Amino acid sequence: MKRELETLDAVATAQCVRSGELSALEVVQAAIERLHERNPALNAVIDSWEDEALERARDKVPMGLLAGVPFLLKDTVDYPGRRFARGSRLRMNVMGSSVDPWVAAMQAQGAIFIGKTNTPEFGLMDVTEPMAFGPTQNPWRADVASGGSSGGSAAAVAARIAPIAHGSDGGGSIRFPAACCGVFGFKPSRGRTTAAAPEFDARLQSVVASHVLTLSVRDSALAFAIAESARRDPLDQAVKPWGPQPLGRKLRVALITRPLHGGPLAGAFEAALLHTAELMRSLGHQVVSCDWPIDAPGLHAAFFDRWAYSVHVEVAAMPEAQRRHFLLDVEPWTRGLAREGAALAPERVEAMVQHCLMASAQMEQFHREWDVLMTPISAEHPVLRGQHAPDLDYATLHQRVSRNVAFTPLQNITGQPGMSLPLHWTPDGLPVGVHFAAAAGGDEGLFQLAYQLEAAQPWVQRRPPLLKEPHP
Repeated sequence: MKRELETLDAVATAQCVRSGELSALEVVQAAIERLHERNPALNAVIDSWEDEALERARDKVPMGLLAGVPFLLKDTVDYPGRRFARGSRLRMNVMGSSVDPWVAAMQAQGAIFIGKTNTPEFGLMDVTEPMAFGPTQNPWRADVASGGSSGGSAAAVAARIAPIAHGSDGGGSIRFPAACCGVFGFKPSRGRTTAAAPEFDARLQSVVASHVLTLSVRDSALAFAIAESARRDPLDQAVKPWGPQPLGRKLRVALITRPLHGGPLAGAFEAALLHTAELMRSLGHQVVSCDWPIDAPGLHAAFFDRWAYSVHVEVAAMPEAQRRHFLLDVEPWTRGLAREGAALAPERVEAMVQHCLMASAQMEQFHREWDVLMTPISAEHPVLRGQHAPDLDYATLHQRVSRNVAFTPLQNITGQPGMSLPLHWTPDGLPVGVHFAAAAGGDEGLFQLAYQLEAAQPWVQRRPPLLKEPHP
């Protein structure tokens, strides 16, 4: 009997393949059919690897935890022999040369990669509208941005092209598009699933984490377990995913609604937080309104300085001729970040470093009292397509992006885990994600809260208007 394959999450898909109920070839063929049917309207997948995926599905697929699961990769990760554009016109002919360890871990468990997803240039924007590939449409409404920088992955999962897609998060780039597209997005603690290399200053480690966007919490928990196990021992295949477990106690939840920059908050987020706070209380948790335990405006400014300075450092390392060509041909946002970073005085760079270090210490102290921090994802809703278009001048973009990116960068600076859950929809049908964070290393507790909220208020039955009604 034919099953509606798009209703299966990654865990269920792999179970069916391992049991013999479905073949990997059937599963991958169905995903590719959905890609052909839905992606022309979405522009979420920029490169389809149909032939390679089907060939791999016909071969002996590893019967691991992701056996036969169609998987999409964001175009910020390397993969041998496939275009590695990183969302930039400058890299349209660059081919991947190596397998990222995170990618290798998923593949070893049987994942079958079917293509790459759209991302803004170098993953540096809060929307996915690169000049190189054009904008990704939000499956819920065509005039609304899909978020960034993992907007292609979020839209593809929301449209049920694949049950799981890679994303990366350097300031909210998994959590923000998850909120925009009504899917689950989790950012792991620094160093849990991928290496945390030093940045431009030895006192600071990378803000970027790799993980996935999914419909179900268990798919995200599975990918986390695979990546963490492989990070400890690449040869160890005895992965033990976190399943739903009782939390064991009621949580103390700090609710903060003031954006880091101190500006206004969109009404949609106020409604989402009010609704979610009542849901949390109905589950027995204590929710208390609080304010930031940090210099929030100072940290917000420090994050954008860090963002710009990181781009400058990367560009400054290029040979002079390559650097001139780069600055001439990149998008205005990338060029503006590089120039702003280059103009930062040494004392301002040092002040930025100190803000980041201080915030990490203050949030560590904060979470000794509070189990969970609950906030909006951003300050504005919705962000319409074109409002953050890459051909706008840098000053306009900087003002708009900094106003929107108003909560999520904190966890990238401090190394804490964070997640966006699709717990609210506006009256006109747009998803509004709610953000939760915990102390560094507290990933399992966040997953257990996510399982509890998913059970209390399931979201998987909500289908974007882009999708046709499922066949009976």
